[in-house]
Amino acid sequence: MKSIYFLSFIILLGIANHTIAQQQDTLPNFSVHMLAKNKIQISWINPYPDCNQLVVQRSYDSVKFFTSIFSAQSPELLQNGFVDNQFTPGVKVFYRLFYVLQGGKYFFTMAKSPEKITTVQKNSDNISNNPIQNNESIIMYRIFNRSRDSLLYMLEPNDYKHFKDSIYSVTKDTLSMISENEIVLKKYVPKVVWKPSVFVFTNNKGYVNIILPNAKNHEYNIKFFNENKELLFQMNNIKETYLVVDKSNFFTAGWFYFELYEDHHLKEKNKFYIEKEF
Repeated sequence: MKSIYFLSFIILLGIANHTIAQQQDTLPNFSVHMLAKNKIQISWINPYPDCNQLVVQRSYDSVKFFTSIFSAQSPELLQNGFVDNQFTPGVKVFYRLFYVLQGGKYFFTMAKSPEKITTVQKNSDNISNNPIQNNESIIMYRIFNRSRDSLLYMLEPNDYKHFKDSIYSVTKDTLSMISENEIVLKKYVPKVVWKPSVFVFTNNKGYVNIILPNAKNHEYNIKFFNENKELLFQMNNIKETYLVVDKSNFFTAGWFYFELYEDHHLKEKNKFYIEKEF
């Protein structure tokens, strides 16, 4: 009789789970709920018993900059979830799920965000650790790199002020506002000042001069390249200390590059300019 009751319980449990799955949305839909004490619960119902990977991803942008924060150890479970307590308070956060089925077929869900976020003020000697009201939030400044393909920093107003002051006072980098709270950090790239070679250079008539002191005591080789760094020609085992190469060998005006080798070791990489004839 006990075995009959146990079997009946298993059947009822299976029916209950099936009913829950029917009543709630299943993947690719999922739920995001704000819990107390700055915790967000992400939960889902998985109708795919052949699911072999399921990852929760977080971003502060609804389209890009997603990073993986949790990988389910048992992705095939019907019901599962994860609680995130590492997000930045006061900033609208987004989540999505990435899951893979047997055979390699994979999916990304749409991004979701909890409707309300409760934030907590920083601890200090004169500030109590009380939650801010839901309609109040800490403004966060997002700092991107020049190409906007990665988020570098997320800073509160005071931290951003110190960061901005240090950028302008210590570095030659610049900050460019792209929206109210989004800034692009542009690293200063100094212009390279070209210094003509003393070994291979053009004279006032546009001819290429080659000066190699002690050429008889060394083996010199020179490779010449066009602007696309394609090899044009090379001169091997040069024994003259002074040579002039006609500019007709370079076919056109423009910048040309060379590599000078002394005894099979690179001595110099540089360039020279041949002017257009009128």
